[in-house]
Amino acid sequence: MTIKVDGKQITSWLNGTEMVSFKDRIIGKGEGSVLLQIHDGGGIKVQWKNIELTPLD
Repeated sequence: MTIKVDGKQITSWLNGTEMVSFKDRIIGKGEGSVLLQIHDGGGIKVQWKNIELTPLD
């Protein structure tokens, strides 16, 4: 999965196919950290690997 946030424009791709693209003025004003979230339920265990953050030029 690839997620690109450029100002208030957010686009996501799954396996190279664009899934969602929208503008959100609140996200565009955001500053701070990147968080990974899961929803609790039934002892779910999640692992992430190969996470890359690339600054936009």
